[in-house]
Amino acid sequence: MTPRAKRKDPSITFLNKFGYNVIKLPRTGIEPLDVIGRDQVTQWLGPLRSVWTSTGPEPLPGPAHPASAVNGQRTDALDLSLGLSVLANTLAAFGASVPSLDAAYKSAHSVQFSYTNVTSTAVSPFEAGNYLTEGTLRSDNPVVKNYFEGDKSQAYLIVEVLKSNSITVTATDSHGVEVGISLPEIQGVLDAKIGVKPTNSSNSTLTFTGPEAVTFGFSVQQIARDGDHWTLRGAAPSGDIAFGVSGFGTEEQSDDASNPFVFDTGDLDCRLTV
Repeated sequence: MTPRAKRKDPSITFLNKFGYNVIKLPRTGIEPLDVIGRDQVTQWLGPLRSVWTSTGPEPLPGPAHPASAVNGQRTDALDLSLGLSVLANTLAAFGASVPSLDAAYKSAHSVQFSYTNVTSTAVSPFEAGNYLTEGTLRSDNPVVKNYFEGDKSQAYLIVEVLKSNSITVTATDSHGVEVGISLPEIQGVLDAKIGVKPTNSSNSTLTFTGPEAVTFGFSVQQIARDGDHWTLRGAAPSGDIAFGVSGFGTEEQSDDASNPFVFDTGDLDCRLTV
Protein backbone atom coordinates (compact mmCIF):
# COMPACT_ATOMS: atom_id res chain seq x y z
CA MET A 1 0.00 0.00 0.00
CA THR A 2 1.43 3.35 -1.03
CA PRO A 3 1.68 5.76 1.93
CA ARG A 4 -0.45 8.85 1.67
CA ALA A 5 1.62 11.88 0.68
CA LYS A 6 2.43 14.14 3.56
CA ARG A 7 1.59 17.80 3.42
CA LYS A 8 1.97 20.70 5.74
CA ASP A 9 -0.30 23.69 6.22
CA PRO A 10 2.09 26.67 6.32
CA SER A 11 -0.48 28.82 8.12
CA ILE A 12 -0.02 26.66 11.25
CA THR A 13 3.72 25.98 10.97
CA PHE A 14 5.24 29.32 9.92
CA LEU A 15 6.28 30.16 13.50
CA ASN A 16 7.87 26.78 14.19
CA LYS A 17 11.27 27.77 12.83
CA PHE A 18 11.37 30.59 15.39
CA GLY A 19 10.52 28.25 18.27
CA TYR A 20 6.80 29.03 18.55
CA ASN A 21 3.43 27.45 17.81
CA VAL A 22 0.49 29.10 16.05
CA ILE A 23 -2.94 30.06 17.35
CA LYS A 24 -5.19 29.53 14.35
CA LEU A 25 -7.80 32.01 15.56
CA PRO A 26 -5.82 34.81 17.26
CA ARG A 27 -7.61 36.37 20.23
CA THR A 28 -7.13 38.08 23.55
CA GLY A 29 -7.18 36.14 26.82
CA ILE A 30 -4.57 33.48 26.03
CA GLU A 31 -1.73 33.97 28.51
CA PRO A 32 1.26 32.22 30.11
CA LEU A 33 0.23 29.46 32.56
CA ASP A 34 -2.76 28.53 30.42
CA VAL A 35 -3.03 24.84 29.53
CA ILE A 36 -3.73 23.22 26.18
CA GLY A 37 -4.56 19.55 25.71
CA ARG A 38 -4.01 17.24 22.77
CA ASP A 39 -5.86 14.02 21.99
CA GLN A 40 -7.99 13.70 18.84
CA VAL A 41 -7.82 17.50 18.66
CA THR A 42 -5.66 20.16 20.25
CA GLN A 43 -7.57 22.70 22.31
CA TRP A 44 -7.22 25.42 24.90
CA LEU A 45 -8.34 24.15 28.30
CA GLY A 46 -8.00 27.25 30.47
CA PRO A 47 -5.70 28.65 33.19
CA LEU A 48 -3.72 26.11 35.22
CA ARG A 49 -4.99 27.66 38.46
CA SER A 50 -8.48 26.35 37.61
CA VAL A 51 -7.31 22.81 38.43
CA TRP A 52 -4.20 23.42 40.51
CA THR A 53 -4.10 24.25 44.22
CA SER A 54 -0.69 25.44 45.32
CA THR A 55 0.77 26.59 48.64
CA GLY A 56 3.08 28.84 46.68
CA PRO A 57 2.07 32.01 44.81
CA GLU A 58 1.21 31.77 41.14
CA PRO A 59 4.19 33.16 39.22
CA LEU A 60 3.54 36.37 37.37
CA PRO A 61 4.61 36.84 33.74
CA GLY A 62 7.39 39.32 33.17
CA PRO A 63 6.82 42.59 31.31
CA ALA A 64 6.15 42.48 27.59
CA HIS A 65 9.19 43.11 25.43
CA PRO A 66 9.76 43.34 21.65
CA ALA A 67 10.06 39.97 19.90
CA SER A 68 12.55 41.00 17.24
CA ALA A 69 13.12 37.46 15.93
CA VAL A 70 9.48 37.18 14.86
CA ASN A 71 8.53 40.78 14.18
CA GLY A 72 7.94 41.34 10.47
CA GLN A 73 8.84 37.80 9.41
CA ARG A 74 6.83 36.79 6.34
CA THR A 75 5.15 33.46 5.89
CA ASP A 76 5.65 31.41 2.77
CA ALA A 77 3.20 32.21 -0.02
CA LEU A 78 -0.25 30.95 0.96
CA ASP A 79 -3.02 30.04 -1.42
CA LEU A 80 -5.32 33.07 -1.69
CA SER A 81 -8.34 31.48 -0.03
CA LEU A 82 -6.25 30.22 2.89
CA GLY A 83 -4.42 33.52 3.27
CA LEU A 84 -7.62 35.55 3.27
CA SER A 85 -9.01 33.18 5.89
CA VAL A 86 -5.98 33.89 8.11
CA LEU A 87 -6.51 37.63 7.55
CA ALA A 88 -10.22 37.40 8.32
CA ASN A 89 -9.52 35.50 11.56
CA THR A 90 -7.05 38.19 12.64
CA LEU A 91 -9.41 41.05 11.80
CA ALA A 92 -12.14 39.30 13.79
CA ALA A 93 -9.72 39.03 16.73
CA PHE A 94 -9.12 42.77 16.45
CA GLY A 95 -12.86 43.15 17.08
CA ALA A 96 -14.01 43.91 13.56
CA SER A 97 -16.94 42.45 11.71
CA VAL A 98 -15.33 40.28 9.06
CA PRO A 99 -15.97 41.53 5.53
CA SER A 100 -15.40 39.60 2.33
CA LEU A 101 -12.15 40.80 0.81
CA ASP A 102 -12.36 38.50 -2.22
CA ALA A 103 -13.23 41.29 -4.64
CA ALA A 104 -10.37 43.52 -3.50
CA TYR A 105 -7.88 40.65 -3.91
CA LYS A 106 -9.31 39.28 -7.17
CA SER A 107 -6.06 39.95 -9.06
CA ALA A 108 -3.97 38.00 -6.54
CA HIS A 109 -3.08 34.32 -6.67
CA SER A 110 -1.46 34.06 -3.24
CA VAL A 111 -0.54 36.18 -0.24
CA GLN A 112 2.19 36.37 2.35
CA PHE A 113 1.56 37.84 5.76
CA SER A 114 3.56 38.93 8.76
CA TYR A 115 2.76 40.23 12.22
CA THR A 116 4.34 43.54 13.24
CA ASN A 117 4.54 45.38 16.57
CA VAL A 118 5.13 41.93 18.06
CA THR A 119 5.77 41.58 21.79
CA SER A 120 6.61 38.57 23.96
CA THR A 121 5.26 37.90 27.46
CA ALA A 122 6.67 34.94 29.40
CA VAL A 123 6.87 33.20 32.73
CA SER A 124 10.09 31.50 33.77
CA PRO A 125 9.93 27.68 33.47
CA PHE A 126 11.80 27.54 36.81
CA GLU A 127 9.03 29.54 38.48
CA ALA A 128 6.37 27.43 36.77
CA GLY A 129 8.17 24.32 38.04
CA ASN A 130 8.15 25.66 41.61
CA TYR A 131 4.42 26.29 41.30
CA LEU A 132 3.86 22.69 40.19
CA THR A 133 6.09 21.28 42.95
CA GLU A 134 4.13 23.08 45.65
CA GLY A 135 0.71 22.23 44.26
CA THR A 136 -1.99 19.59 44.05
CA LEU A 137 -3.91 18.67 40.91
CA ARG A 138 -7.69 18.32 40.86
CA SER A 139 -7.48 14.69 39.75
CA ASP A 140 -11.25 14.22 40.10
CA ASN A 141 -11.85 16.61 37.22
CA PRO A 142 -12.74 14.53 34.10
CA VAL A 143 -10.80 16.86 31.81
CA VAL A 144 -7.75 16.49 34.05
CA LYS A 145 -8.12 12.70 34.00
CA ASN A 146 -8.05 12.70 30.20
CA TYR A 147 -5.24 15.12 29.46
CA PHE A 148 -2.98 14.74 32.51
CA GLU A 149 -3.39 11.01 33.13
CA GLY A 150 -4.47 9.54 29.79
CA ASP A 151 -2.11 7.26 27.87
CA LYS A 152 -2.93 8.79 24.48
CA SER A 153 -3.25 12.45 25.39
CA GLN A 154 -0.91 15.23 26.48
CA ALA A 155 -1.17 18.42 28.49
CA TYR A 156 1.03 21.42 27.72
CA LEU A 157 1.70 24.51 29.81
CA ILE A 158 2.01 27.77 27.90
CA VAL A 159 5.12 29.60 29.14
CA GLU A 160 5.36 32.38 26.54
CA VAL A 161 2.93 34.17 24.23
CA LEU A 162 3.39 36.44 21.22
CA LYS A 163 1.02 39.37 20.76
CA SER A 164 0.46 41.89 18.00
CA ASN A 165 -2.05 44.53 16.96
CA SER A 166 -0.92 44.67 13.35
CA ILE A 167 -0.79 42.30 10.38
CA THR A 168 0.83 43.06 7.02
CA VAL A 169 -0.33 41.27 3.86
CA THR A 170 1.51 41.15 0.52
CA ALA A 171 -0.33 39.99 -2.60
CA THR A 172 1.38 38.20 -5.50
CA ASP A 173 0.36 36.67 -8.81
CA SER A 174 0.93 33.08 -9.93
CA HIS A 175 4.56 33.92 -10.78
CA GLY A 176 5.32 35.41 -7.37
CA VAL A 177 5.26 38.98 -8.67
CA GLU A 178 3.62 41.49 -6.36
CA VAL A 179 0.27 42.85 -7.54
CA GLY A 180 -1.63 45.94 -6.47
CA ILE A 181 -4.79 45.73 -4.36
CA SER A 182 -7.74 48.11 -4.51
CA LEU A 183 -7.32 50.12 -1.32
CA PRO A 184 -10.60 52.10 -1.71
CA GLU A 185 -12.48 48.82 -2.12
CA ILE A 186 -11.03 47.51 1.14
CA GLN A 187 -11.66 50.78 2.98
CA GLY A 188 -15.25 50.66 1.79
CA VAL A 189 -16.00 47.35 3.52
CA LEU A 190 -13.61 47.40 6.47
CA ASP A 191 -14.80 48.12 9.99
CA ALA A 192 -13.97 51.68 11.06
CA LYS A 193 -11.99 50.49 14.10
CA ILE A 194 -9.42 48.82 11.82
CA GLY A 195 -6.77 51.01 10.26
CA VAL A 196 -5.37 50.07 6.84
CA LYS A 197 -2.54 51.69 4.94
CA PRO A 198 -0.22 50.72 2.08
CA THR A 199 3.46 50.26 2.75
CA ASN A 200 4.49 50.75 -0.89
CA SER A 201 3.33 52.83 -3.83
CA SER A 202 1.87 49.85 -5.71
CA ASN A 203 -0.55 48.94 -2.89
CA SER A 204 0.63 45.32 -3.07
CA THR A 205 1.45 45.37 0.65
CA LEU A 206 -1.15 46.58 3.11
CA THR A 207 -0.92 46.83 6.89
CA PHE A 208 -4.06 46.31 8.98
CA THR A 209 -3.95 47.63 12.56
CA GLY A 210 -6.44 46.91 15.34
CA PRO A 211 -7.17 48.72 18.61
CA GLU A 212 -5.80 45.94 20.84
CA ALA A 213 -3.01 43.40 20.63
CA VAL A 214 -4.09 39.77 20.30
CA THR A 215 -2.22 36.54 21.03
CA PHE A 216 -1.20 34.70 17.86
CA GLY A 217 1.73 32.50 18.93
CA PHE A 218 3.02 30.63 21.97
CA SER A 219 5.62 28.22 23.32
CA VAL A 220 4.98 25.37 25.73
CA GLN A 221 6.43 22.85 28.14
CA GLN A 222 4.79 19.44 28.36
CA ILE A 223 3.36 18.55 31.77
CA ALA A 224 4.31 14.94 32.54
CA ARG A 225 4.28 12.54 35.47
CA ASP A 226 7.59 11.10 36.70
CA GLY A 227 6.83 8.66 39.51
CA ASP A 228 5.24 10.68 42.30
CA HIS A 229 6.18 14.04 40.84
CA TRP A 230 5.02 16.34 38.06
CA THR A 231 7.67 17.52 35.64
CA LEU A 232 7.93 19.99 32.77
CA ARG A 233 9.56 18.78 29.57
CA GLY A 234 10.59 20.70 26.50
CA ALA A 235 8.19 20.35 23.57
CA ALA A 236 9.34 21.07 20.04
CA PRO A 237 7.08 23.52 18.16
CA SER A 238 4.84 21.74 15.70
CA GLY A 239 1.73 22.12 13.60
CA ASP A 240 0.32 19.37 15.82
CA ILE A 241 0.23 21.79 18.76
CA ALA A 242 -1.46 24.63 16.86
CA PHE A 243 -4.97 25.21 18.09
CA GLY A 244 -7.98 27.42 17.54
CA VAL A 245 -10.58 28.72 19.95
CA SER A 246 -13.72 30.73 19.39
CA GLY A 247 -15.71 32.53 22.03
CA PHE A 248 -14.41 31.57 25.48
CA GLY A 249 -12.57 28.29 25.26
CA THR A 250 -14.87 26.48 22.81
CA GLU A 251 -13.02 24.64 20.10
CA GLU A 252 -14.14 25.82 16.70
CA GLN A 253 -16.05 23.07 14.96
CA SER A 254 -16.06 22.47 11.23
CA ASP A 255 -16.47 19.70 8.74
CA ASP A 256 -12.69 19.22 8.49
CA ALA A 257 -13.02 15.80 10.13
CA SER A 258 -13.57 14.30 6.70
CA ASN A 259 -10.39 15.95 5.38
CA PRO A 260 -7.69 15.84 8.07
CA PHE A 261 -4.33 17.47 7.68
CA VAL A 262 -1.39 15.09 7.56
CA PHE A 263 1.67 16.32 9.37
CA ASP A 264 5.26 15.24 8.92
CA THR A 265 6.08 13.42 12.16
CA GLY A 266 8.94 11.27 10.96
CA ASP A 267 8.50 7.77 9.58
CA LEU A 268 4.78 7.67 10.28
CA ASP A 269 1.97 9.94 9.20
CA CYS A 270 -0.05 11.63 11.93
CA ARG A 271 -3.59 12.58 11.00
CA LEU A 272 -4.97 15.36 13.14
CA THR A 273 -8.39 16.89 12.74
CA VAL A 274 -8.11 20.67 13.01
